Amino acid sequence: MKKICFLYIILLMTACTRELDKLPLDAPSTETFPATESEMQAALVGCFSPLNLRFGENPYAIWFEMYSDIAANRDVTPNASWGTPTAGDVNTIWNTMYTVISRCNFLLDHMDRVVGASDQSKAKVTGTARFLRAYCYGILSQLYGDVPLVTKTLSLEEAYIGRTAKKAVVDFILTEFKEAAALLPATNQPNTMNVSSGAAWALASRIALYNERWTDAIEAAQKVMAQEGTEFVLNPDYATIALRAGKTSKEIIWAIQFNYNDIFHETPVSFRSRMASGFCNRIPVQALVDAYDCTDGLPIDKSPKYDPAHPFDNRDPRLAKTIALPGSVYYGYQFETHKDSLKCWNYNVSPAVRVDNLDATHTFASFSGYCWRKYADPTEAHATRSEINPIVMRYAEVLLNYAEAKIEAGQTDESIYTAINKIRKRAGMPDIATGKNTTELRSIIRKERKVELAGEGLRYFDIIRWKIADRVLNGPCYGRNPRGFLSAAPVIDANGTPDYTNVPDKDKMRVIQVRTFINPANYVWPIPDIEIQTNKKLTQNPGY
Repeated sequence: MKKICFLYIILLMTACTRELDKLPLDAPSTETFPATESEMQAALVGCFSPLNLRFGENPYAIWFEMYSDIAANRDVTPNASWGTPTAGDVNTIWNTMYTVISRCNFLLDHMDRVVGASDQSKAKVTGTARFLRAYCYGILSQLYGDVPLVTKTLSLEEAYIGRTAKKAVVDFILTEFKEAAALLPATNQPNTMNVSSGAAWALASRIALYNERWTDAIEAAQKVMAQEGTEFVLNPDYATIALRAGKTSKEIIWAIQFNYNDIFHETPVSFRSRMASGFCNRIPVQALVDAYDCTDGLPIDKSPKYDPAHPFDNRDPRLAKTIALPGSVYYGYQFETHKDSLKCWNYNVSPAVRVDNLDATHTFASFSGYCWRKYADPTEAHATRSEINPIVMRYAEVLLNYAEAKIEAGQTDESIYTAINKIRKRAGMPDIATGKNTTELRSIIRKERKVELAGEGLRYFDIIRWKIADRVLNGPCYGRNPRGFLSAAPVIDANGTPDYTNVPDKDKMRVIQVRTFINPANYVWPIPDIEIQTNKKLTQNPGY
C-alpha cells in the first residue's frame, strides 16, 4: 500500500460524508475543535510536537551538523542521508515540516471557533502558529528549493498542487515573521514553549541572510539587537550555552523543549567517549579542529604560536570548550586517543587510578580521535537521557547575521566590528582591527561562524549558501593521526578550510570516510520519491 502524501492529512477532516459524520463522545471533533481556551492551547502544543523529531539519539536541529564538513556520523556519509529521492532523511524532514504546517493551518483556519479566550491569548497563539509555519517553510525552502506553499487546510479537490518558486516562499516567510512579531510578546523565555517577537525577527534575519536579502537581514537583526542587555544577552561562559546550565540563558532566543520526565533525547550517548560509556559515533573531525585560530588571532598556518608537537596549545578557547581534545579530562577520565595509550586515568575516584583505555583500544572508539563537548554534559542526571534543549537560534548568531549582511551589502562601518568583537571578546580572542576590505571581512565572518556555531546544526546551511559544499564535502574526511600529530600545519583557506596536500605526513591521518557531492545537483535536496509518485503535479529537482 502506497504511503500517502502529506496533503492527504486533510482527508481526516474532510473525506467523510455529512450523512455519516458523528461527533466523538470521548475526544474533540474536527467539526468544533478548538472551541475553548484549553483546546486552543492543546492545538498549539500539537503544532510544536513534531519538532521533537529525533534521528537516532539526536534531535534534528543537532543532526543537521552531520550533513556538513565539520562533523561525521560513523554510520553513514552525509550524501547517503540526502543524496537520493528515497533517502530516509529526505522524506522524514519533508513530512515533519509539512505536518507542523498542516497543524498550524488548521489552527489558524479555526481560531474563530474559540470562545472564552482573551484577545491577547488569541493573538499570542496566532503569532506562534504563524511563526512555526514560517520556520518550517524556511527549512523546506533551504533544503528542497521550490516547495508547495500551503497556507490553509486543503479540501480533497485542492490536494494536488505543484511547487511554488523559492522566491515567493521566502517572501511569504519574511512577511509571516514580521506579522507574527507584532502579535508575540517581547519577553524572552528561553526554557519554555513561549515564543517572543525577538525570535520572529531573529529567524527572519537568518532566512533573509540565507537568501541574500541583505537589507531585510540587517533590519531584522537590528530589531533583536535593540533589545540587547534586557531580553537578549551574550552568555558570559561560552562553554555552558549548549549544556544544562545554559537552558535559561537569555542568549538562547528559541530552542526545542525537552525534559527528563516527558520528552527527552539521548544525544550524550552518541557523543560521549567509550570511557564515558558512550558510542562516540557522532563526532567532530580534523577539518574543524584545525579551523580554530591561535590566541593571537592568526590561523595555525601563519601564527608563530602554533606548535605542531602541541597543537592544542595557544588556541582559540572555544576549541577546548566545543571539542574533547586528546589530553583533556572528559566525564572524569583522561581522554586520550593515541593508539599506544593503553591505560588512562580515572579521576572519578579518589585517589585517581589507572584503568584500561577504551578510547585507544576499542574498535568503535572515536574514528576522528575527538568527541563533542556541546550537548554532552557530565552533570546530566540520567546516563541515557538528556533534557538539554537543542538551540535553534541564539543571540550570537544574530550578531553574525547582521555583520555578514552588512558586509555583503557593502555597508562597511564600525557596527560590523562591534558585532563580531562582542562575540570574540566573550570567547577570549583579540578584537578584529578596523580597516579591513570586503574580501578580508568576508573571510573573517565565515571563519567566525564556523567556530562559534560549531556543533549547533548550522554549518551545512552555510556551506550550501556560500557554494563551497562541492569542495568541502568531496573526498576524504579526516581524523587525527592515531599515533601522533602532524609535523606541520595545513594551509587554511579564506573560509577556514584546511588543505593537507603539502603536509609531509598527511598519509598518517585516519580517513573516516570518503564523501561525494555532486555539483550542482546536491545544492538542493531531491523531492521525496513517494511525493512525486503520489502527486503528479510535483516535479523533481534537476540531477535526481
